[in-house]
Amino acid sequence: MSSQTRHRSKNLKMIIASAFLLTLSMYASAFSQTSENKVSASLHFQQTLIMQANNNFPSPYAGRNSFLSKEPPALSITSNFFLNVHLPDSFRITFNPELSGGKALSGALGIAGFPNGDAFRIGKPTPQLSSGELYLRKSFSISGTGSADDAASLRFILGKFSIVDFFDRNAYSNDARTQFMSWALMNNGAWDYPADTRGYIPGFVAEYLSPIFTLRVAATMQTSSANGPRFDPNVAKAHSFAIQGGYGYKLGRQPGKIRLLLYYNTGHFGNFNEATNNPIYNHNIILTRQYGRTKIGFGINFQQSLCKDAGVFARIGWDDGQNETWSYTEIDRTISAGVLTWPHICGRRHDTFGLAVAVDGLSNAHRAYLASGGYGFILGDGKLPHYGLESILETFYSFRVDKMLALTADYQFILNPAYNRDRGPVDVFGVRAHVTM
Repeated sequence: MSSQTRHRSKNLKMIIASAFLLTLSMYASAFSQTSENKVSASLHFQQTLIMQANNNFPSPYAGRNSFLSKEPPALSITSNFFLNVHLPDSFRITFNPELSGGKALSGALGIAGFPNGDAFRIGKPTPQLSSGELYLRKSFSISGTGSADDAASLRFILGKFSIVDFFDRNAYSNDARTQFMSWALMNNGAWDYPADTRGYIPGFVAEYLSPIFTLRVAATMQTSSANGPRFDPNVAKAHSFAIQGGYGYKLGRQPGKIRLLLYYNTGHFGNFNEATNNPIYNHNIILTRQYGRTKIGFGINFQQSLCKDAGVFARIGWDDGQNETWSYTEIDRTISAGVLTWPHICGRRHDTFGLAVAVDGLSNAHRAYLASGGYGFILGDGKLPHYGLESILETFYSFRVDKMLALTADYQFILNPAYNRDRGPVDVFGVRAHVTM
């Protein structure tokens, strides 16, 4: 069997498996059971297909982690069930199994703000089922008269979850399945948030929620290797803390929100300076790993409604960049901004247009390590003689076919991929199909 035939067979299996889940969801999504104990359940489904291709850009040299100049288009598929079981006394269990398959361009390597936001969920080309999220939530009403203006509550979450479901949220740039797809836009790229290969981590979150002020704190585990699938059992030496405060306000009659995020990671990390300057490590950061290494950083997240059909957003992020990137992506400084609008073109009220830019950079230690020939888990051209900020422009138009299906055309322009002025620029063209039930 030829490699092309095998590839088509894998895609066919993935589509059949996803179609089975979609069919099952059509029967199950209407399920709702209520008893005298007020137990109820709901089931929802999503499926996202992303096809991307890039131009044959200038590439005088390449390393093991370089984004490839010549390669065929890549297709990724993710499917999720979202099962919520509401129990007495404001308890809720969330279970989110995930089926994913396909591939990303260049194996999701070579661009810090990688253009496919679903790519990190893809483990193998053939469909793979994983448990995804499984957590328990408990809610308390703590004040107020019951009106929306002064109601406040506490929520506690325990289990395995995606921490970006609770932190760094933004109404206009947060979901690669419906909004911007670049890693540098869908989240704060400089937040090396704890996660396994598919984006999930065991931990605890506590939230204070009110119409004006929100406060969230989290403590989680870390993985045992960079971008790894297994969790480090040595919790005393490998963990992460995050705290975020949010303030809601109105500018004129339009709502806005600003959030400040602080985080602290520690684990079995490698050190850039040691890997670069000590010849016994031969520019291999893996050999320098030891417990006690840390990473600290902050993020500022801003959103502002302009009218009922448009809003703007911005993010700023920074981390100290002394030890290796462990979970998300190799960005140490970032600034991004953009606009999302529902333009009502030809009376189409539910279509969406987005335009945004992100500019990302590295710490001096991180930059020197890549220049010496070192490799991270995402970046590494074998050398970096001419460093430049990685700059990304992304624009998309999402065409709402009906309540369940949206089709999106997406374009991304990447200047200095992997911070390398010798390579690129890169044009990435994409189409996305997103189904929800």
